[in-house]
Amino acid sequence: MSDSAPTAGRAARPSAWTPLAIPIFRAVWLASLASNIGIWLGNVGTAWLMTELRPTPVMVTLVQAATSLPVFLFALPAGAVGDVVDRRRLLILLQLASLAVALALAASTVLGLTTPPVILVASFLFGTLLAFAMPVFQAIVPDLVPRRELAPAVSLNSIGINLARVIGPALGGVLILRWGVAAPFFVTGVFYIAVALVLARALPPLPGPQRDGGWLVNAVVGGLRHTFGMAETRAILLRSAGYAFCASLYFSLLPLVARERIAGGAGTYGLLLGCLGAGGILAVILLPRWRVRLRPDRIARLGSLASAALLAALALCRTTWSVAPVLLAAGLAWVAVVATVNVAAQTALPGWMRARGLSIFMIVFNGSMALGSAAWGLVAGAIGIAGALVAAAACLFAFDLATQRWRLPDDEAAAPARGDGGR
Repeated sequence: MSDSAPTAGRAARPSAWTPLAIPIFRAVWLASLASNIGIWLGNVGTAWLMTELRPTPVMVTLVQAATSLPVFLFALPAGAVGDVVDRRRLLILLQLASLAVALALAASTVLGLTTPPVILVASFLFGTLLAFAMPVFQAIVPDLVPRRELAPAVSLNSIGINLARVIGPALGGVLILRWGVAAPFFVTGVFYIAVALVLARALPPLPGPQRDGGWLVNAVVGGLRHTFGMAETRAILLRSAGYAFCASLYFSLLPLVARERIAGGAGTYGLLLGCLGAGGILAVILLPRWRVRLRPDRIARLGSLASAALLAALALCRTTWSVAPVLLAAGLAWVAVVATVNVAAQTALPGWMRARGLSIFMIVFNGSMALGSAAWGLVAGAIGIAGALVAAAACLFAFDLATQRWRLPDDEAAAPARGDGGR
């Protein structure tokens, strides 16, 4: 959708909320929010179930790794598929497939058949379906809003993700405490049904161009060549990989932080995840102001350094009320980095291969998260949770120092309004 002249009453510079005035974007945003709530309900259920069956750092972090690994394996062909098929139909089918996996895991848990391998397989399946849905949800955003509102639209997607990170874990903790660990899997199915209905009703068909029999291979090769051939996208990929590898510890070890370091239960785990999400919402509210004064590279760099400091601070916390503010700030820093890098990727990629380019970005980011989760789990098993947090903090700080010359590109919409303070 091309940019149009400003309408009467519209602010000269879009706020974080103006894209919600567009009905089709609002419907897709609500569907994405519901889908993410379902994802977090499933994440809380699988992670907490693993702490009951096999509460070791390696096994608990493998849940996060199993969820992230499929994005590394399948996101590129998923992006190619998303560029050439009807994106609306694909999203609906993926929601229905997620419903089937959720109900199967719920039934298995109720019948007492769920084991650690079953949890890991289910997490892998959830991650696979997510790998196909994520690039499509992101790729359709520029078709729903004018270009000048792309950055706030992407930020609103981050708000949705972090609202889900508040609502999903809190709801999951309540469901586990009241009805048992199978309850989140049943309820997440309701969310997937709702998403499928909203998409079927509100989103028009979005078919891709027809291709010959070799389209998939050609599309994948072309996406790789174009993305890695640009200096801007190489910088984005490198910076996102290093950050995801180190900062993944927030999510992968959090169930054990809740259970062992502060002696909490499922409700405590939900509260801590909610703190991360609340910090993320605050970041997205503040990001439009920061983007006017600071260049994207500076925002991402400061967020990464803050994450390193907060990882070290978390190693010192032993009570819920000391962990909560650290995670609130950590969520703010996490989203400041991830949303800024995501906007940089969205604006650097041409529309004709945006889904493939974003899928490569997700491969690098989620592959690094999966590798980091597994690696830091081994480190935590060897030197303890606190030692792993300090080691990850040192690793992230060293990475930032080593990548000073790899700068994120400026966002063309915000750069003209930015003064010298952004240099």
